[in-house]
Amino acid sequence: MSGFLHTGLRVALLVLLGAIPLPGAIAPALAQSAYPVSLPVYGNWCGPDYPANPARAAPPVDALDAACMRHDMCTAARGSFDCGCDLGLLNELRATRWPNPLIGRNARAIYDAIALTPCNSPGGMAAKQSMFAADLFGDMATGRGTPMDVVDRWRQIITGR
Repeated sequence: MSGFLHTGLRVALLVLLGAIPLPGAIAPALAQSAYPVSLPVYGNWCGPDYPANPARAAPPVDALDAACMRHDMCTAARGSFDCGCDLGLLNELRATRWPNPLIGRNARAIYDAIALTPCNSPGGMAAKQSMFAADLFGDMATGRGTPMDVVDRWRQIITGR
């Protein structure tokens, strides 16, 4: 994959996750679009606004997908970008022992994305960022990872490679 395309995927994901704000005129238009962005990331439930129609979604494929489904049900009940729903998902993903490295990597990519996505409370956002930073610095201190691993996990989960 070319460097330009690689960078474009990163920027697109960061915009979709809300980490990079869109210019003033574009953001309201996207928010009011009749075609919301639905980005499948993993299984039947993981991804921004995915599934597009939860009432018609297939059942979760595994424990990670089930965690995403519970998060989706929580945000449906409490509102999009609810910090409590996000923190619940982050804690669940942190506590689960994944059956293989691929699912573990995908869970960590989703964890990273949710941790960095803005939510509706400054205190909740601070808690999410603290969890993310503690895990990232823990990985660095133990030699298990680098900051670029975050972007690499996102690339792998989006491209399937």
